[in-house]
Amino acid sequence: MKIAFVIDSWGDGNGGNIAAKRLVKALVQRGHEVRVVATGEHKCDGVRFYQVPGFTLPFVREEMEKMDFQFAKAVVPTLREAFDGVDIVQIQYPFFIPRKVIKVAKQMGIPVTGASHVQAKNIMGAMGKENRIVEGIITTLFDFSLYKQVDAVQSPSLFAAKMVASTGNRKHIRVVSNGIPPEYQPGEYERPAMFGDHFVVLTIGRHVLEKRQELMIEAVLRSKHKDDIKLLLCGKGIDTEKLREKGRQLPVEPFIDYVSEEDKLRYLNTADLYLHASVAELESLTCLEAIGCGLPALINDSTNSAAPQFALNQDFLFHTDDPVSLAKRLDYWYEHRLQLRKLRESVLEMASYYRIERSVEAMEEFFTDVIEGRVTEGEIRVATGHMPGVLPVRPAEKIVAVGSN
Repeated sequence: MKIAFVIDSWGDGNGGNIAAKRLVKALVQRGHEVRVVATGEHKCDGVRFYQVPGFTLPFVREEMEKMDFQFAKAVVPTLREAFDGVDIVQIQYPFFIPRKVIKVAKQMGIPVTGASHVQAKNIMGAMGKENRIVEGIITTLFDFSLYKQVDAVQSPSLFAAKMVASTGNRKHIRVVSNGIPPEYQPGEYERPAMFGDHFVVLTIGRHVLEKRQELMIEAVLRSKHKDDIKLLLCGKGIDTEKLREKGRQLPVEPFIDYVSEEDKLRYLNTADLYLHASVAELESLTCLEAIGCGLPALINDSTNSAAPQFALNQDFLFHTDDPVSLAKRLDYWYEHRLQLRKLRESVLEMASYYRIERSVEAMEEFFTDVIEGRVTEGEIRVATGHMPGVLPVRPAEKIVAVGSN
């Protein structure tokens, strides 16, 4: 196939971009021709880039710059050149460019799909704020800009699919996980010296309000075993210095810094527990990476997050924004470290549902179905990456597995 992706930015500063780049790379490796419309100048083996201008918004400029992200502006001649001869166009974000992209593609007779890789809470989190009313307005705008305009929508989780459908959207939605890249698997790594004999709790992600790293510090402070817990907050963001200041209260000095890909793999393979406290996730790449390495994940039970699907059982969930609940879970797993190690095989079994090979095959099938008109409106089809029974399904929803009748 010849596929055009419209991605706004091509950097590595957020999960949506990283997921898109992994998918593009895998599709190229499988012999597809991929073109990318994005801001900035880029190079990637086998990919043809078409540059468009970008811009930021004043109230989120600092966080966007830290994420190396810009909103894309539509330039019709560039879009026509990028779309010439392609079979399908996929739009990654519901921001400012989709309406013009869809218009151009439809004029050229090309089907268009959209991806749900961002939710309103991500936008508010970038501003360091939370407001349900504003979040509702943003969700409606996303729907108007992208999800109700395309031929079908790809969502990385059943949670994300239900979010798109929650506005009354009747478009066909295909659930395809972002997938676990092949490098995220168990490996032989030497335990870093800074870990010592401590119980090592690891999290990876941008240092922003929605990720709730400050809550993690507060929970460790309340733990009975705080003198023997080493907390790693790997990442960077607008809250980095604030977290370092609060982290000085811990008896064991926390690690709070950005890490290389090599160190990330080392930590995921040698830490004792992965901790995910974010209140807003449409899937969570970091949870995927953790379970891919066999590291059990302790997860916030937020109703605005898909991440609870990665919890092995209720002992791996804690209550949203409740440091006491989290502290109790940390104490429990500190005291059951042997059991925690024995659960790694169960974690890897879960991870087998999310390997990227399955996701790429499912995306190929999704694109083919859209191109050939084999999509049913009002239907959410679960293609890969979802373990049945993890998320509740309301009776009014029509949700089927691919291949079922």
